Amino acid sequence: MKWCRSTLVVMAEWWNGVELWVAGLAFPLQFALVVVFLGPLCVGVAWVIDRTVDHASTWFGPAPGDEEPIGGEATADVETAEDRIEKLVDSVTS
Repeated sequence: MKWCRSTLVVMAEWWNGVELWVAGLAFPLQFALVVVFLGPLCVGVAWVIDRTVDHASTWFGPAPGDEEPIGGEATADVETAEDRIEKLVDSVTS
């Protein structure tokens, strides 16, 4: 357990050094670092979350008529707009 604590202390000290270094840079350089490193990181994390939720929703069994995940095949019959309009007109005229 002692090595774990010392590793965490070393990592915390390193991160504090990185923070101080970034805070000491001029604003345009800070902005460039955010765009170059943080932007792609956020896009990657968002993609992983999206794919995870997409697969989890299929794992727990979607309701009939729900859309399949991207790349999946639809198995339920989808009602067309014309069918819905026809049912609506029939219900109003009867």
